[in-house]
Amino acid sequence: MKKLWLGLAALVLVMGIGTSVYAAGADKDESFFERMLPFAKQMHPDLTDTQIKDMMDDCHSGKNKGMGEMMNNSKNRSNMMNF
Repeated sequence: MKKLWLGLAALVLVMGIGTSVYAAGADKDESFFERMLPFAKQMHPDLTDTQIKDMMDDCHSGKNKGMGEMMNNSKNRSNMMNF
């Protein structure tokens, strides 16, 4: 029984240290937009930084219409999302 408690304590200690190390190195004072900008420019080369930021803000604002509306631009168009 003593070994079980010692093992659990060691596991909790290791997980706590690992989580704090990950959290300390994950952000690096860089916003989500700054980290995603190179990938967004690769996907949308014709958009400016401002347009990409507006697009990202719209997607992450919580006011978006949902995946069904985003994938279907017109009501009469048939695609995989509309069975």
